[in-house]
Amino acid sequence: MARRNTDKWVKPVDNTMVLFTSMTLIILTFFIMLTAKANFDETKYGKVVESVYDTFGILTGGLSVIGSDSGLVLSESSLGDPSAVVTVRDPEMARIRALLAPEILDGGARIIHNRGQRVVSLSADVVFAPDSSEISPNARETLLAFCRVMRDSDVPINVEGHTDNLPPTTQGVDDNWDLSMDRALSVTNLFINEGGLSPTRLVAYGYAGYKPMVANKSPANRARNNRIDLVLDFEASKVGALKGLTTDGHLFDFEGFEFVLPTAPGGEEVVY
Repeated sequence: MARRNTDKWVKPVDNTMVLFTSMTLIILTFFIMLTAKANFDETKYGKVVESVYDTFGILTGGLSVIGSDSGLVLSESSLGDPSAVVTVRDPEMARIRALLAPEILDGGARIIHNRGQRVVSLSADVVFAPDSSEISPNARETLLAFCRVMRDSDVPINVEGHTDNLPPTTQGVDDNWDLSMDRALSVTNLFINEGGLSPTRLVAYGYAGYKPMVANKSPANRARNNRIDLVLDFEASKVGALKGLTTDGHLFDFEGFEFVLPTAPGGEEVVY
């Protein structure tokens, strides 16, 4: 008697999509780790974002951030619902980015994220004459516009002067320590005397050539290290806001969040 064939045909499983999804998640995880580094340059960050978006075609249908040589801009082709609400975390930075767009495009300015800080780095060639601390007329207008953006803010600003590793050649300038400090003081005095910024928000530093952005191995690198950094400390301003809070009983509000202060055991008042 013939044996009955009980074998059934099983459709082979296509693991292509599983593999593709796994690879996508790995690459996106790597991308998130990169952006979580201590600091990053917006121009380079924008190029990375653009590369990932072009490769995977993700995050479309809303306001999408696309990289360009001038930093981060909005792609009109990715605009979605025009009534969608877009929240800008640091509105001052959006205005500063627009203000410095020509300088960013020409390589004379960079915006660098460093944890809770934003560093507006301006090339010394854009702001000063060679080996000089005198601010040029065009740079003066740009710096005063920067002051108008920051005037209503309480964000502390550190003005840092930096040079390359070559000694100054201008007569009367002793060394790079003097040059970097004089430049920082020139910008700080402009912010106070003409820009209307409070002196309590400003600190001037001169680092000479001891905090380079890149190695001083070429004229292009030395030009990049010759700079004025405007360090905006957003985290410090939030700490200051917390210290100055006024409470209503056991409740206080901070940035849209309501906090309830605890009471001591037995209902006794707690002094904060």
